[in-house]
Amino acid sequence: MIFSKIKEHFLRKALSQSADTNKSIVPSQTIIRIGILTLEELNATFDFKERIKKVFPKTRSINLYGYRTFKKSDEKSFYFFSENDFDWKGKIKDSSLQSFVEAPFDLLICYFDTNNIYLESLVKQSQASFKIGFSKVNQSLFDLEISESIEKVDNFNAEVKKYLQILGSKAS
Repeated sequence: MIFSKIKEHFLRKALSQSADTNKSIVPSQTIIRIGILTLEELNATFDFKERIKKVFPKTRSINLYGYRTFKKSDEKSFYFFSENDFDWKGKIKDSSLQSFVEAPFDLLICYFDTNNIYLESLVKQSQASFKIGFSKVNQSLFDLEISESIEKVDNFNAEVKKYLQILGSKAS
């Protein structure tokens, strides 16, 4: 209990210190590598990978990671992470999660509309060229925020594609 509070403290401190250090530009090349961050509950409801393939048909690689609260009964998965994948200083312990954060995605799409310190930390640490998310989360995280309900994923994806085309990216 106390370690989780210390861990969250370090993560919040790191987020606030790096508020404006990541300034990105829209990728001018065709978007071929997409990363997705979401919550386990949303991933169970929506098939994000298939929906992204419809919006971005030329995409070669779509990697998804979802946050789920740690339970001893859950098996280790390369698609989900929990608070146990961070040490007490807020550093990532899991090597597959670290490689996701270091991956040079052309686009990182964040499907979560509530504050979650672990997801926010991954967004901030991500090496993605351009980061998109919901406007209700944290203004310092995303290069583009879209105001939409989380239940309207298809509308959100259409807005993502529209704005990327307006900004000059080859989003088809």
